[in-house]
Amino acid sequence: MSEARNIVAIIAARGGSKRLPRKNILPLAGKPLITYTIEAAKGSQRLSRIIVSTDDSEIAKVATDHGAEVPFMRPPELARDESPSIDVVKHATEWLELRGAPIDAVVLLQPTSPLRRCQHIDEAIKMFIDTGVDTVTAVSPAVNHPFWCWQIAGNEIRPYFSRSHVSMRKEMLPPALVENGALYVVRRVVLDGATLYGERIAGYLMNPAEAIDIDTQKDFDRAEKLISHSES
Repeated sequence: MSEARNIVAIIAARGGSKRLPRKNILPLAGKPLITYTIEAAKGSQRLSRIIVSTDDSEIAKVATDHGAEVPFMRPPELARDESPSIDVVKHATEWLELRGAPIDAVVLLQPTSPLRRCQHIDEAIKMFIDTGVDTVTAVSPAVNHPFWCWQIAGNEIRPYFSRSHVSMRKEMLPPALVENGALYVVRRVVLDGATLYGERIAGYLMNPAEAIDIDTQKDFDRAEKLISHSES
Protein backbone atom coordinates (compact mmCIF):
# COMPACT_ATOMS: atom_id res chain seq x y z
CA MET A 1 0.00 0.00 0.00
CA SER A 2 1.06 3.62 -0.41
CA GLU A 3 2.36 5.16 2.78
CA ALA A 4 -0.14 7.14 4.80
CA ARG A 5 1.26 10.67 4.97
CA ASN A 6 -1.34 12.58 6.94
CA ILE A 7 -1.54 10.83 10.29
CA VAL A 8 -3.22 12.81 13.04
CA ALA A 9 -2.99 12.05 16.76
CA ILE A 10 -6.18 12.63 18.72
CA ILE A 11 -5.89 12.78 22.51
CA ALA A 12 -9.34 12.54 24.07
CA ALA A 13 -9.34 14.19 27.51
CA ARG A 14 -12.63 15.24 29.04
CA GLY A 15 -12.89 17.15 32.30
CA GLY A 16 -15.19 14.80 34.19
CA SER A 17 -13.90 11.72 35.99
CA LYS A 18 -15.79 9.97 38.78
CA ARG A 19 -13.23 7.54 40.17
CA LEU A 20 -10.30 9.94 40.13
CA PRO A 21 -11.52 13.54 39.80
CA ARG A 22 -9.56 15.78 37.38
CA LYS A 23 -7.24 12.89 36.66
CA ASN A 24 -6.14 14.12 33.23
CA ILE A 25 -4.29 17.05 34.78
CA LEU A 26 -3.40 15.64 38.18
CA PRO A 27 0.33 16.11 38.87
CA LEU A 28 2.05 12.78 38.26
CA ALA A 29 5.71 12.81 39.33
CA GLY A 30 5.62 16.59 38.99
CA LYS A 31 3.80 16.93 35.64
CA PRO A 32 0.11 16.98 34.67
CA LEU A 33 -0.88 13.49 33.56
CA ILE A 34 -1.86 14.49 30.02
CA THR A 35 1.56 15.97 29.33
CA TYR A 36 3.16 12.51 29.22
CA THR A 37 0.99 11.61 26.23
CA ILE A 38 1.55 14.97 24.54
CA GLU A 39 5.32 14.61 24.94
CA ALA A 40 5.23 11.07 23.54
CA ALA A 41 3.25 12.31 20.52
CA LYS A 42 5.64 15.25 20.02
CA GLY A 43 8.54 12.80 19.98
CA SER A 44 6.96 10.76 17.18
CA GLN A 45 8.53 10.99 13.73
CA ARG A 46 5.35 9.93 11.93
CA LEU A 47 2.56 12.18 13.20
CA SER A 48 1.37 15.19 11.19
CA ARG A 49 -0.57 16.92 13.98
CA ILE A 50 -1.40 16.46 17.66
CA ILE A 51 -4.99 17.37 18.53
CA VAL A 52 -6.49 17.37 22.02
CA SER A 53 -10.26 16.97 22.16
CA THR A 54 -11.56 18.31 25.46
CA ASP A 55 -14.57 20.06 26.96
CA ASP A 56 -12.49 21.57 29.76
CA SER A 57 -10.75 24.96 29.56
CA GLU A 58 -8.07 24.04 32.13
CA ILE A 59 -7.15 20.88 30.23
CA ALA A 60 -7.10 22.91 27.02
CA LYS A 61 -4.62 25.40 28.51
CA VAL A 62 -2.33 22.66 29.82
CA ALA A 63 -2.43 21.00 26.40
CA THR A 64 -1.58 24.13 24.43
CA ASP A 65 1.09 25.14 26.94
CA HIS A 66 2.80 21.81 26.24
CA GLY A 67 2.64 21.99 22.46
CA ALA A 68 -0.61 20.31 21.43
CA GLU A 69 -3.37 21.89 19.35
CA VAL A 70 -6.82 22.50 20.81
CA PRO A 71 -8.61 23.96 17.77
CA PHE A 72 -12.11 23.40 19.18
CA MET A 73 -13.90 22.62 22.42
CA ARG A 74 -15.66 19.29 22.52
CA PRO A 75 -19.48 19.53 22.64
CA PRO A 76 -21.01 18.61 26.03
CA GLU A 77 -22.96 15.70 24.52
CA LEU A 78 -19.63 14.07 23.62
CA ALA A 79 -18.14 14.55 27.09
CA ARG A 80 -20.41 12.31 29.14
CA ASP A 81 -19.39 9.10 30.93
CA GLU A 82 -21.20 7.05 28.31
CA SER A 83 -19.89 8.96 25.26
CA PRO A 84 -18.26 6.40 22.92
CA SER A 85 -14.65 7.02 21.90
CA ILE A 86 -15.57 6.55 18.24
CA ASP A 87 -17.95 9.52 18.39
CA VAL A 88 -15.22 11.71 19.87
CA VAL A 89 -12.76 10.63 17.18
CA LYS A 90 -15.26 11.15 14.37
CA HIS A 91 -16.15 14.60 15.65
CA ALA A 92 -12.49 15.67 15.73
CA THR A 93 -11.72 14.14 12.35
CA GLU A 94 -14.73 15.68 10.62
CA TRP A 95 -14.06 19.08 12.23
CA LEU A 96 -10.54 19.08 10.83
CA GLU A 97 -11.59 17.87 7.38
CA LEU A 98 -14.30 20.52 7.07
CA ARG A 99 -11.47 23.04 7.41
CA GLY A 100 -9.36 21.47 4.70
CA ALA A 101 -7.10 19.11 6.66
CA PRO A 102 -6.48 15.86 4.73
CA ILE A 103 -6.35 12.77 6.96
CA ASP A 104 -5.18 9.30 5.93
CA ALA A 105 -5.18 7.75 9.40
CA VAL A 106 -5.88 8.63 13.00
CA VAL A 107 -3.89 7.63 16.07
CA LEU A 108 -6.07 7.63 19.18
CA LEU A 109 -4.03 8.17 22.36
CA GLN A 110 -5.66 8.00 25.77
CA PRO A 111 -4.09 10.48 28.21
CA THR A 112 -4.25 7.94 31.03
CA SER A 113 -1.35 5.88 29.61
CA PRO A 114 1.68 7.92 30.76
CA LEU A 115 4.29 5.22 30.14
CA ARG A 116 3.45 4.81 26.46
CA ARG A 117 6.39 6.41 24.63
CA CYS A 118 7.08 7.89 21.20
CA GLN A 119 8.76 4.64 20.15
CA HIS A 120 5.51 2.77 20.75
CA ILE A 121 3.59 5.23 18.60
CA ASP A 122 6.08 5.08 15.73
CA GLU A 123 6.37 1.29 15.85
CA ALA A 124 2.58 0.90 15.78
CA ILE A 125 2.31 3.28 12.82
CA LYS A 126 5.08 1.39 11.02
CA MET A 127 3.17 -1.85 11.62
CA PHE A 128 0.04 -0.20 10.21
CA ILE A 129 1.89 0.91 7.06
CA ASP A 130 3.93 -2.27 6.52
CA THR A 131 1.05 -4.71 7.00
CA GLY A 132 -1.65 -2.71 5.25
CA VAL A 133 -4.20 -3.54 7.95
CA ASP A 134 -7.14 -1.29 8.73
CA THR A 135 -6.51 -1.03 12.47
CA VAL A 136 -3.58 -1.52 14.82
CA THR A 137 -4.52 -1.82 18.48
CA ALA A 138 -2.14 -2.03 21.43
CA VAL A 139 -2.28 -5.35 23.27
CA SER A 140 -0.64 -7.00 26.27
CA PRO A 141 -0.58 -10.64 27.46
CA ALA A 142 -3.81 -11.63 29.20
CA VAL A 143 -3.48 -12.06 32.96
CA ASN A 144 -6.28 -14.65 33.06
CA HIS A 145 -6.49 -16.98 30.08
CA PRO A 146 -9.98 -17.17 28.49
CA PHE A 147 -9.75 -20.97 28.27
CA TRP A 148 -9.97 -21.04 32.07
CA CYS A 149 -13.07 -18.82 32.27
CA TRP A 150 -16.49 -19.93 33.48
CA GLN A 151 -19.97 -18.46 33.02
CA ILE A 152 -23.06 -18.50 35.23
CA ALA A 153 -25.82 -20.84 34.04
CA GLY A 154 -28.73 -20.72 36.47
CA ASN A 155 -27.53 -22.16 39.78
CA GLU A 156 -24.41 -23.61 38.18
CA ILE A 157 -21.32 -22.44 36.37
CA ARG A 158 -20.17 -23.82 33.03
CA PRO A 159 -16.96 -23.42 31.04
CA TYR A 160 -17.02 -20.75 28.37
CA PHE A 161 -15.38 -23.25 26.03
CA SER A 162 -15.33 -26.83 27.33
CA ARG A 163 -14.20 -28.90 30.29
CA SER A 164 -11.11 -29.96 28.37
CA HIS A 165 -10.14 -26.30 27.89
CA VAL A 166 -10.52 -25.60 31.62
CA SER A 167 -8.27 -28.57 32.38
CA MET A 168 -5.42 -27.44 30.11
CA ARG A 169 -2.11 -26.93 31.87
CA LYS A 170 -0.53 -23.49 31.69
CA GLU A 171 2.28 -24.64 29.42
CA MET A 172 -0.30 -25.93 26.92
CA LEU A 173 -2.21 -22.68 26.62
CA PRO A 174 -1.89 -20.72 23.35
CA PRO A 175 -0.95 -17.05 23.69
CA ALA A 176 -3.87 -14.83 24.72
CA LEU A 177 -3.86 -11.06 24.38
CA VAL A 178 -6.06 -8.24 25.67
CA GLU A 179 -6.32 -4.68 24.42
CA ASN A 180 -4.76 -2.20 26.82
CA GLY A 181 -6.16 1.00 25.27
CA ALA A 182 -2.80 2.77 25.07
CA LEU A 183 -3.11 3.46 21.35
CA TYR A 184 -5.06 2.74 18.19
CA VAL A 185 -4.00 3.44 14.61
CA VAL A 186 -7.07 3.55 12.38
CA ARG A 187 -7.48 4.05 8.66
CA ARG A 188 -9.63 7.12 8.04
CA VAL A 189 -12.28 5.31 6.01
CA VAL A 190 -12.89 2.87 8.87
CA LEU A 191 -14.30 5.68 11.01
CA ASP A 192 -17.19 6.11 8.56
CA GLY A 193 -18.50 2.78 9.82
CA ALA A 194 -18.74 4.21 13.35
CA THR A 195 -16.02 1.90 14.62
CA LEU A 196 -12.30 1.85 15.34
CA TYR A 197 -11.99 -1.67 13.95
CA GLY A 198 -11.61 -2.41 10.27
CA GLU A 199 -11.79 -5.87 8.74
CA ARG A 200 -8.06 -6.47 9.16
CA ILE A 201 -6.63 -5.82 12.64
CA ALA A 202 -3.07 -6.15 13.91
CA GLY A 203 -1.97 -6.18 17.53
CA TYR A 204 0.97 -4.09 18.69
CA LEU A 205 2.40 -5.92 21.69
CA MET A 206 3.33 -3.82 24.74
CA ASN A 207 4.82 -4.62 28.10
CA PRO A 208 1.97 -4.46 30.66
CA ALA A 209 3.90 -1.99 32.85
CA GLU A 210 4.37 0.42 29.93
CA ALA A 211 0.69 0.08 29.05
CA ILE A 212 -0.65 0.96 32.51
CA ASP A 213 -4.03 2.73 32.31
CA ILE A 214 -4.79 5.14 35.16
CA ASP A 215 -8.39 4.86 36.32
CA THR A 216 -8.11 4.79 40.11
CA GLN A 217 -5.87 6.21 42.84
CA LYS A 218 -4.19 2.81 43.07
CA ASP A 219 -3.32 2.96 39.36
CA PHE A 220 -2.04 6.51 39.83
CA ASP A 221 0.21 5.53 42.73
CA ARG A 222 1.60 2.56 40.80
CA ALA A 223 2.36 4.73 37.76
CA GLU A 224 4.13 7.25 39.96
CA LYS A 225 6.33 4.51 41.43
CA LEU A 226 7.15 3.17 37.95
CA ILE A 227 8.09 6.64 36.69
CA SER A 228 10.16 7.43 39.79
CA HIS A 229 11.97 4.09 39.48
CA SER A 230 12.74 4.66 35.77
CA GLU A 231 14.21 8.09 36.52
CA SER A 232 16.35 6.98 39.45
